[in-house]
Amino acid sequence: MNTWFVGSHPIGHFVYQFRKAGKTPASPASTPPAPPPSQEMTLAGEKTFFMKGRIMAGQADITANELGVEDFKWLAKEEVQKEVSPQYWANVKNMLVQQ
Repeated sequence: MNTWFVGSHPIGHFVYQFRKAGKTPASPASTPPAPPPSQEMTLAGEKTFFMKGRIMAGQADITANELGVEDFKWLAKEEVQKEVSPQYWANVKNMLVQQ
């Protein structure tokens, strides 16, 4: 798939606060070791940043993905609302184009 990102800055972000704070996840072998237990950070939430992009040609091929993705959906803006929570939709609807 041939894609192109419009600009180098996010067009917006979504902040999600966890109901219960959690510990930092264990580090994979390819990253530096996790800090000692006395220095662990507590995660209170996460942020998702949105980038504006365009698909120039082609289709998505997930057969050789390394992240374990098994399926995906191409959705129009009005279809996204039916698939996500009302809170999430309220925060992202203005970042999506009508096309």
